[in-house]
Amino acid sequence: MSKPTPKAGLKKRKMGSSPVDPTQRRLDRFLSTSSPSQSPSPSPSSYLVKNEPMQLDSVVPNIKKNPMLGTYRQQIILPKITIADADPERQAELTDANFENCWTMPKKLILSIFSTDNFNRVNYITASQISMGLCRFGKSEQVYNSLKQEIENHVQDIKKSLMSKPLNSNLLSRLNVHWDTFCQQLTIIRTVFMELDRYYILPNTKYKSISQLGKDLFSELIMEKDNFLHVVIAEVIHQIKVERDGSKINIRLIQDILRMLTDQSYYKSEFEPRFLESTNLYYKEEANRRIGYGTIPEYIYHAAGRRTQESEERVKNYLNPDTKQALISVVVDRLVYAKTETIIENGFEAMMDTDMYEPLKIFYELLLQSPKMNLLRSAFGAYVKEEGMKIIKDPKSDPTMITSLLIFKRKIDNILKSCFNDDVTFVNALKESFEQFINTRGNKPAELLAKHLDSKLKIPVKRQRFQEIVDTVSLDYILTLFRYIQTKDAFEAYFKRFLAKRLLMDRSASSELENHVLVNLKAECGPEFTKNLESMFTDVQISADLTNEFKEFKKEKSRLPMTVKVIAQATWPSYSLLDIKLPANMMASQKLFENFYVNKFNGRKLVWQNRLSSCSIVANYPKGRKEIVASLAQAVILFIFNDANKKTLTFSKIQTITALAKNDLIGLLTSLCTGPYKLILNTSSTSDKDTVTPTDSFAYNADFESANQKVRIPPATSIEPTKDEEKDVEKKVHISRQHQLEAAIVRIMKAKKTSTHNALVDELFKELKYPVQADDIKKRIESLIDRDYIIRDPEDHSSYVYQS
Repeated sequence: MSKPTPKAGLKKRKMGSSPVDPTQRRLDRFLSTSSPSQSPSPSPSSYLVKNEPMQLDSVVPNIKKNPMLGTYRQQIILPKITIADADPERQAELTDANFENCWTMPKKLILSIFSTDNFNRVNYITASQISMGLCRFGKSEQVYNSLKQEIENHVQDIKKSLMSKPLNSNLLSRLNVHWDTFCQQLTIIRTVFMELDRYYILPNTKYKSISQLGKDLFSELIMEKDNFLHVVIAEVIHQIKVERDGSKINIRLIQDILRMLTDQSYYKSEFEPRFLESTNLYYKEEANRRIGYGTIPEYIYHAAGRRTQESEERVKNYLNPDTKQALISVVVDRLVYAKTETIIENGFEAMMDTDMYEPLKIFYELLLQSPKMNLLRSAFGAYVKEEGMKIIKDPKSDPTMITSLLIFKRKIDNILKSCFNDDVTFVNALKESFEQFINTRGNKPAELLAKHLDSKLKIPVKRQRFQEIVDTVSLDYILTLFRYIQTKDAFEAYFKRFLAKRLLMDRSASSELENHVLVNLKAECGPEFTKNLESMFTDVQISADLTNEFKEFKKEKSRLPMTVKVIAQATWPSYSLLDIKLPANMMASQKLFENFYVNKFNGRKLVWQNRLSSCSIVANYPKGRKEIVASLAQAVILFIFNDANKKTLTFSKIQTITALAKNDLIGLLTSLCTGPYKLILNTSSTSDKDTVTPTDSFAYNADFESANQKVRIPPATSIEPTKDEEKDVEKKVHISRQHQLEAAIVRIMKAKKTSTHNALVDELFKELKYPVQADDIKKRIESLIDRDYIIRDPEDHSSYVYQS
């Protein structure tokens, strides 16, 4: 190609005497300095250079610069541009004949792969390149169809091989071998036809890969034909049944077959429903068979074992993990849920009686998340109620009722914790059952509970070798029974009476424990419930201060030490007076305190409760000195024997000296000459020395001995709360309830103004905290009508109207 030459040359510039560098390229055509006369001539700043013979779009502007760089002329080296033709003439399209000729080698390779003949396989790389070339020549569809046809032919050959033998003859093994080999062959073929697999099959067919194409053809031509799939599934289920029966099977084979069914999308749609159905039938038959023999705990253990076997071992070995939950549901439903009633009827009570914690716990866990849990909960509540009724229904067992209830309660609590995981619904069932049976005896459980607490809070009469340690924990457990008792007002009346004796006779073992009980009662029933009880402790504290003042007052007036507790009659329970003639020194001490008290509190009157008084006596026996703690009446009798002239006294003589009533004296003498401490002797000739009669005679027991330095005499039964006193407590409770019932009726009617009889009764049952009978309500309503608090509605006699 020719280069353009500039019309004007460069002016030569002298550079001293320096010669021109012959190596410098001439830049005349790029840096021309034409004269103004030469026209037209481009300016140096806009000179353009164009490439020839092809005219490019790029334009090179003239560069403004000094023509010299140092002493050398600056030179510009232009880049060399080479242009090549990148679009040769397209070759002609491949004809069908040419395609068939090219397809020969890939086909031979496919047949060689399917024949598993490693020696006759053609070159993989050559076949792969031919396949790629065919696809790139636009023959992808023909390659796909030809490949699909070869795979179909091979699948048909597999089918013939499978059907050539009876289906029940090692079917699963033969199927697994063919399937495993076929999958490996598909993997090899896919690597050969990678171009087809990547760029044609996925976007143009319903298959994701050549492997899926082959597997789907296997499904269509073999599995879904001639009921073959159902035969395979039936054989798998049969093998699982054989394993359930205790025989060994080829676990790896079942695992492979189920994996094949999963690959072909038959596991969820075909296998799992039939498998679960067969499992349901299997365990239904097993449940009917096993429930009839053996014990219920053994059956529960078996059901739990089957559940573990199916949910863990079988799923781990060959089942799909997604089947686990449905399988567990079927097994538990057939073995447990369907037999829940039978298990409860035939074994629940026995398991509860014998404290069989493990099967009870398993049974509970198997019923979790099931409506059948209601049956177990109901059975638990019924058991508690029935066993509780056995404890309290017999009056002969009253002395041990509370102890038996506490033992039973502890047993049930252990079962709740160990077997039922302290399930709140079971706890509520326990509460309801206890409330039902414990309140069937009216006020008796409340009375016995108060008496039981008294035995724990007071100092024991006789020190035992292995004495029970009473602490706040044991008291809290006793008070759990209090929460179930509805007759809390009766408990308060009895508890107050026992508390009074402990405080007045200095029998309280611990003020800390006493206070702990009060705190619990207050938390359960409110401050109003314990108001009087707290006042009793206040009176005792005030009396202690008063006694200290009295000691200063009587320093030189009396040698007999005496502690007096002054109590308010309105707060403390009332007791019948004990008529007794006291020794002169005791009477003098009482008179002295009266004078002190009247002078301090003008206008007040004291009444001495000799029945609740006690004495501490120092007795000198030949075998040692003893301190005797006895009631005032017991001490008066003992003082009679201080006279050496009165070695033997008759019953009538003692009665004359003490002025005690006959029955009271019999009880007192019985407590002194019988029991653990025989301080006096019954000298009568009767054989029964434990029974005191008015004809007996008594003598001082000089040979009395005891290992304890301090001896506490049991109280006489005759001066303990009598039947009449118990009736008095019942009467006071009844009167108190009448007042509470009337107050509740008036309160409800005042708020509603009018109410029907049934609505009023319903409100009363909800509001009252103690059990009330409909007849009692009716009587109180009639009483209020008589006193004009309410009237009957003139238009509706079943309704009432409040009278303001």
